Amino acid sequence: MGPAALAAQSRALLVLSRACKARQLTAGTRIMSSTGGQHQTDRQQNGAAAEPAPLAAASFKVVGEDVIHARYLTLYNRAVQFPPSTPDAAKGPVHEFDVIGHPQAEFHYAVVFPYHSADSTVTLVREYAQGPHCMVWCLPTGAYDPRKHADYEGCARAEMSEEAQLEGGTWVPLMPEGHPGIPEVKWCRNRFHAYLVIDPRPDEQPGQRDKEELIEVCRVGLPELRELMMGGEMLLPSITTCYMALERIRELQRQERGS
Repeated sequence: MGPAALAAQSRALLVLSRACKARQLTAGTRIMSSTGGQHQTDRQQNGAAAEPAPLAAASFKVVGEDVIHARYLTLYNRAVQFPPSTPDAAKGPVHEFDVIGHPQAEFHYAVVFPYHSADSTVTLVREYAQGPHCMVWCLPTGAYDPRKHADYEGCARAEMSEEAQLEGGTWVPLMPEGHPGIPEVKWCRNRFHAYLVIDPRPDEQPGQRDKEELIEVCRVGLPELRELMMGGEMLLPSITTCYMALERIRELQRQERGS
């Protein structure tokens, strides 16, 4: 499957997600909270049900947070007060969660999709992942360091140099300016910023990799890329960035044909 088909699949998933969200917000006059209680909407004076309001992040209040462990990543014990579980309750219950993040990186990192237009290939890296304890596929990825990087794109450029030994090219942000970043996973404070770079060139003086990084650099065609994306051996931020980059490449190609 080429980039057009992958982009179509990505759009279909987006449409499905929006449809599910719309049904969630309009299906009834009650919203079930995660605590098992019900939040009943106000009734209009004429007896018709008012539009139900979705639970917002402001409905959840962080009432405590302690550092449990800190090294490369930091583990927090976060206490969160949930919304009231019943309409007559003054306060909701408090639940504690394990939350991890990378405060030295201000909880941000970058992922870059190096695309080579001459032969429609992508540069990937294959490296040891300590969590699953195996070799995984991913795009060049790394933590933002405010001491070294002027911005998130600067972080992405540095990681592409260090991990893929590439530089230059045409850079295309895959998220709008000011975007807070995509959450890595549910229980993590980290967010990532995705970039597409078209036609980077070999870096004659690449950045130095970390001592613990064991990395293989590979260049694959789009059919093989899709197999890797679907094969369960690629990290989720890289899969997300692949979908976004392939969609943007399709848009750029369509614009070029129309010009």
